[in-house]
Amino acid sequence: MRKSLFIGFLFTFLITVGQGIPDDLPRPVLRELNNQYGKNEFKLIDKSLTKQANAGEKFYSVKSPGQHGVKGYLHIGRVKTCRAGGCSLSENSATATEEFDSEYFDYFILYNSDFSVETVKVYNYQASYGHEISARGWLKQFEGFAGKSSLEVGKNIDAISGATVSVYAITEDVKWKTKLLQEAVQH
Repeated sequence: MRKSLFIGFLFTFLITVGQGIPDDLPRPVLRELNNQYGKNEFKLIDKSLTKQANAGEKFYSVKSPGQHGVKGYLHIGRVKTCRAGGCSLSENSATATEEFDSEYFDYFILYNSDFSVETVKVYNYQASYGHEISARGWLKQFEGFAGKSSLEVGKNIDAISGATVSVYAITEDVKWKTKLLQEAVQH
């Protein structure tokens, strides 16, 4: 029994590695890709963008093995937010993003081939307040965003009492990452 489980695990692992799926891909991201495109029916091609804010952020093209064209795009990133009580540096500081006392959350954006947001999910929320932004219903507000319209908290993005910093942080990040992706791929 153990031997067959081990062989099954090894076989699945080797297929995953052979399909162009990075070893460090977070499990919730892999789960969503499998739901969207079918289990092991995709491969990820790393897209290095020069304007990425954090070293841990990644952009990928999502392709079908053996087919031409792109099925979509994936962004995996981390958003830093201020701790309860405020930030220790002003926004104008050149080192504000590196040195301020921050909390963070990890999330991903799945885009279709036309750069329109299909899915936004927060999978690792490491801040004291604001976890309400992780709710699937609230995150659905970003679906369909392609950078042509505006995203404004209080207008087309619902504000959340107690999660003000996180709401603004993820809204601005979705706008920025959508713009970065479009500029990188279209030029």
